[in-house]
Amino acid sequence: MNWFKKGLIAALVLLGLASVPVVGSALPGEISYSSGATVFTRYTGLETFNGSTYTPHSPSRYTSNEVRFKMHFDKYRYKIRSSGSTTFNFAIARITPDFPNGISMYEQTLNPYNAYSNYLDGDYYLYMYDFSGSTANLNLSQMEITAVTPGEVRLNSPGSFNYTTGYEAGSGSSFLLKGNTYTIDAYVEGAPTSVVASVTTSSGTTTLGTMAYSGALGRYTLDYTFHQHYDARSAQKPTLKITATYPNDIRGSSVVVNSRPIYVTEMDATYYQRNDSTWYYNSPTDNSFAGGATSGFTCYHFVADIYDPLYAGSPQQGNDTDIINFMKKQGAHASRPGTSYATASMTPIPFPDAIYYTKYHFAKVTSWDASGNPTAIISKWGGLELVKSSSADPFGSSIATYGTPHIYFKR
Repeated sequence: MNWFKKGLIAALVLLGLASVPVVGSALPGEISYSSGATVFTRYTGLETFNGSTYTPHSPSRYTSNEVRFKMHFDKYRYKIRSSGSTTFNFAIARITPDFPNGISMYEQTLNPYNAYSNYLDGDYYLYMYDFSGSTANLNLSQMEITAVTPGEVRLNSPGSFNYTTGYEAGSGSSFLLKGNTYTIDAYVEGAPTSVVASVTTSSGTTTLGTMAYSGALGRYTLDYTFHQHYDARSAQKPTLKITATYPNDIRGSSVVVNSRPIYVTEMDATYYQRNDSTWYYNSPTDNSFAGGATSGFTCYHFVADIYDPLYAGSPQQGNDTDIINFMKKQGAHASRPGTSYATASMTPIPFPDAIYYTKYHFAKVTSWDASGNPTAIISKWGGLELVKSSSADPFGSSIATYGTPHIYFKR
């Protein structure tokens, strides 16, 4: 607030004319405290009120040992807590023209370890009270009110990605499919001047667009088609970021940000469908993907449980003997890390644990029928994603990359 506004309020108080509406010259994040029609002072960010302060009022709402403060809060998220060593009961009621005595919003016991937080805009009654019948504890209590942020921002969709150091994505990860359009959906508190969606990577920040108010309370949306692949091969995990900018407040222009890790597949639906007859994508969390794209881990790393991306002892493409030696950890591959397979067969065997395909691809078997025939696999597509397939022979199309089952392995 500038010096002129502060001087005007002070003058009105001294003249007894402070019934001028408080909100008329208030900035977001300010607190006004009044008794009756008289404005006592104006606060700017963090203030403490003592339980011994007596504010005349009638009738009592909670107990005869209550203290009531009438306050005006301006378009901000505030935190209210006990700032002393004592505990007291707290309540807040919103004042409206239809309910001049206030509508109860919240009641709880406040101690030094918890707090009440909410976005407040308008006039409220705040209560401190003690059900014990004694005012001793209440008189020692202090209620601290802090202007925390001009609003809360929550990113609701299209979901986040849980990056891990191995092959598989963390539980609940959302895979966004390159070429698909998603609704970026966020809840933004208060009255921002703009809400912008962007993606930040090691290379910098790309603005996706300005989000539009949807008509629902606090909801902002943006439909966006992801044409760029985002993964964590660089030093910084890609993050989808929502930036809400608010008008000037007691701290100046305010920006509130919420972000979450994001993942967009390396290829589009056409590529995956062409290479795997069982591949599907219903939603970011219901699809064939099990892990993100990586440069260091490939199909043979995955099938042999090798977690060192620098391991250079790869099996020779097209050399069945070397592939078998690799899987059985013998010959030139005797010292390789990871899992060893005991049995190798050029013909189908019951309950195999892994399969090598004709076009240099490995997969782990994840399920079998009652006779031991493999019915599902999971495999790392080179530097691309880790993919689940609901068949042991999903790559047989003439235009597919990986071919048909060739060697079966068992631990």
